[in-house]
Amino acid sequence: MPNSTPNYSFKKPYYSESADVSVINENMDTLDEALMVTANQTTTPPQENTKSKLSTVISWLANRIKAITGKANWWETPATTLENCNSHITGGSHANATSSANGFMSKEDKQKLDGATSAGTASKLMLRDSSGRAQTANPAVAADIANKSYVDSNFVRSNTDSTLSAKLTAQSNTSYTTKQVRNIVFWTSGDVPPTTQNGDVIIRL
Repeated sequence: MPNSTPNYSFKKPYYSESADVSVINENMDTLDEALMVTANQTTTPPQENTKSKLSTVISWLANRIKAITGKANWWETPATTLENCNSHITGGSHANATSSANGFMSKEDKQKLDGATSAGTASKLMLRDSSGRAQTANPAVAADIANKSYVDSNFVRSNTDSTLSAKLTAQSNTSYTTKQVRNIVFWTSGDVPPTTQNGDVIIRL
């Protein structure tokens, strides 16, 4: 009884045996079948360089081709070639991006990015400085950003003496234990005090 090869089971007669044409033919039939493989593109290759049967290696290659092309099947023609992709990228032939289509940045947008500044410069993108700050001009309409200079000039600063120029409306309630603004009414003459509201403070002169 002859030995067999480990992978494809080819028969190996002993030297003491007579040559048998049927054994040779059987080996040739086995080889012919082994060389006629069908790729199984679902077979994922191992994450290392290893050897296997021809049908398995072909299946690994088909799986990788399918992954590269992105097609449903490895034999389908890809939308483009790697060479075309390289020429497309390095040649700068990609269209500019629009509101409805992706693309590479236009030269105008690149100039805008290059001109970004932390200063309050008109028609420039805002860029924070190394301290995380950026400057703006004084606001002109309600939706504008208010800078520190504008706020300091137009609002009362905390713990800073200031002159109140706007009308201040006092509270009129009976919450006498709550700190709040009250009207001061001066009683200058007569025996009848002037009309007051809840919380008003009367000083008779």
